[in-house]
Amino acid sequence: MTVGRWLALAALCGVSGCSSTPARTAATSAEVDERIPSSVALATFDTVWAVVKETYVDTVFVNGPWNTVRDSLRQQAMKVTTRSGLDRLLTATLGQIPESHFYIIPSSVAEDVRADTDEESAGGTVGLSLRIASGKALVWRVEPGSPAAAAGLMTGQIVEQVGDRVVSTSLGKVLSLPDASRQRAFSDLNFKLNRQLTPSVGDTVRIRLIETGNNRAVERQLVAVPMRGTVSKFGNLPPIAGVVRSFRHPVPGLRGGCIGTIAFNIWLPALAPELQRAVDSVASCAGIVIDLRGNPGGVGAMVMGFGGFFVESPVSLGTMRMRQLSLNFAISPRVVRAGGTQTGPFKGPVAILVDAMSASTSEIFATGMQRLGRAKVFGQRSAGAALPALMHGLPSGDTFVHAVADFTDPAGGRIEGSGVVPDQLIPLTQQDLAENIDAPFEAAIKWIAAAALETAGSSRQKQ
Repeated sequence: MTVGRWLALAALCGVSGCSSTPARTAATSAEVDERIPSSVALATFDTVWAVVKETYVDTVFVNGPWNTVRDSLRQQAMKVTTRSGLDRLLTATLGQIPESHFYIIPSSVAEDVRADTDEESAGGTVGLSLRIASGKALVWRVEPGSPAAAAGLMTGQIVEQVGDRVVSTSLGKVLSLPDASRQRAFSDLNFKLNRQLTPSVGDTVRIRLIETGNNRAVERQLVAVPMRGTVSKFGNLPPIAGVVRSFRHPVPGLRGGCIGTIAFNIWLPALAPELQRAVDSVASCAGIVIDLRGNPGGVGAMVMGFGGFFVESPVSLGTMRMRQLSLNFAISPRVVRAGGTQTGPFKGPVAILVDAMSASTSEIFATGMQRLGRAKVFGQRSAGAALPALMHGLPSGDTFVHAVADFTDPAGGRIEGSGVVPDQLIPLTQQDLAENIDAPFEAAIKWIAAAALETAGSSRQKQ
């Protein structure tokens, strides 16, 4: 279970981390003819049905049509004796639910994409981030001064193995899934690989990668050091190190001579003062880039306070609905800072960066600002994991992932399963990484500069 999922359950505010493959069911070719006891198939069906009955947000559905599903399909479940037959049965069962947020992680794939509860951040890091692109795991970021930097790792390098996990094997299993399932599976594998890079302080992470220039496979032993940032304790979660970064990108000719950037790795209340200082530090710039790449979510209610820095009138970023309550992510302009200083919201253009590891609260914020027309989104499609969800082990050995809420953006659309679709979809490439080119950031800077100059020209004409 991911950080985001724990936060979802603790805060009840629309938070989830990466889920896993949104396939209804999927079986590899080796499993198609596997024989299973009919009692296992029946128990699996009964478990799935009962879980939906107890937790699905639409009580009208579970008290009516869902009972009919049990009556019509349970007889079939009694006759199932093969793996492929069980897959078809579960596909038919979940196909009766009028949402796409319910799916089975096959036992053959689950280990490669599903996080275990003991894999949450243990306070250490080797200073390395990976991303999957073009069928490879690539070095995406290397933290200056980190163990990864000291070992000579560079962006764009191909990583073949992390610990005992052979990347090509895991990727092969993901590729065996139906086309519609791969986006979330790749997102989840991204999370899985990166979690292995944040073990306990002092633990060693073994990395096998391809050296740049000679295509020679080498192995590096990276010893985790303490994470940097504001360490926060939330509910029953282990301590989490939150990091907020801001800087001013010089752009002569624009207001303030700059475009500001704010980047942070998680949405936690302890970071609120730092986020305010970050906004204030770049408020005089012509525009702001909000970098949510790799941000898996956090406390959903934080979007209301943070969003207030960028709107001039009360608006909503969307609504999260559960069985017992609904939460409207309403935001109002922030006209007074924590210290009492009178100020107004930032009015310049805003760009938001997302990637396959932007999930949960990050998706709610990005899609809400996009739908409201207040921001443009750049990068890769996000994880599509906006809802609080639970994982339930099944008698078949599979895992049933089921949402316990529903979320709609300001336009009434859903991002669960589909993710935030950037206004400018910019593929991540090995060549860009190797050449230290941040294509989504550069595209965002270019758009902000053009928008700011256009606004300035219109203002001069009016005068």
